[in-house]
Amino acid sequence: MNGFFCAEESCQAGEQIIGCATNHKIYVLIECPPPWTPDPLDSKFLPANLKALKEEIDTEELSVRVVLIHSDQTKRDRNKRLIIFRANTGLSVGYTKQEFLISDINDVASLLKDCLTGNPPEQEAIDIQTRDILVCTHGSHDKCCAKYGNPFYKAALAAVSNLSLDRVRVWQASHIGGHRFAPTAIDFPEGRYYGRLNQKSFAAILTRTGDIQCLNNVYRGWGILPWAAQILEKELILKYGWDWFNYQVAYQIIERSEDENFNQVEITFKTPNGVLSVYRADIIEDKHKTLHLKGECDSNELYEFNQYITKNLVSIS
Repeated sequence: MNGFFCAEESCQAGEQIIGCATNHKIYVLIECPPPWTPDPLDSKFLPANLKALKEEIDTEELSVRVVLIHSDQTKRDRNKRLIIFRANTGLSVGYTKQEFLISDINDVASLLKDCLTGNPPEQEAIDIQTRDILVCTHGSHDKCCAKYGNPFYKAALAAVSNLSLDRVRVWQASHIGGHRFAPTAIDFPEGRYYGRLNQKSFAAILTRTGDIQCLNNVYRGWGILPWAAQILEKELILKYGWDWFNYQVAYQIIERSEDENFNQVEITFKTPNGVLSVYRADIIEDKHKTLHLKGECDSNELYEFNQYITKNLVSIS
């Protein structure tokens, strides 16, 4: 068996983890047990009417990411869940959730289509306030997600139980990107991405306590922001600490080079007591730190991975 693991390669090379969260307007979470195929919508436990929606869902305008989820916490429930997260516009703290309990998975397709096209859904969403942690365990997409994701998923369940966090749900998830940073996770409803997680950093993220500098090693970025704004946002997190997670945030790309190796980014944020602040910085490629990595466990070629630095960070309000 090939003993190469892309997550080990990335970690040993010191690859920058920030700025790799994927930026989607809508996440569709469908509760469906493994096994999952590399393209989750082809998985065998999904009905044909749901697979037929693939082309309608996969459009740049909708910006939808479909993720299959499964949990030891809910696997005995007769009903399954369809959960939809939509990015808020303007100053935002993340995503707004709709959650539906489905008795027959064949009903998911019509309900999902109504939700995505703006038609009133035939079924009423349930009102339940939760924090949902999606841990990628999708080994058929990349073996690092199985090697690192599966044990971390079990550790995450134990951590949530030990901390008595009743409203936190931990899910196994199909591919969420960034397998070379495994174990990876998304924290909803905020939509923040993490990688290279361990029990200590995960406990800090769950409780928002401890040394904020741990995010230097595990924070991939916030899914409501484009990659360059994610890099600036991390600098502001390190400046303001865990309080930052209570702030509403908006961004603007002021200027960008054609090759995107220079970005001038502006972030506006509002504190809970209504104070508005604005920071601006240049996000620039660090040509001295460019890496050449395989990037995937089954790759036979090396690819270029640019690394970035933050310069000229200033407060402008």
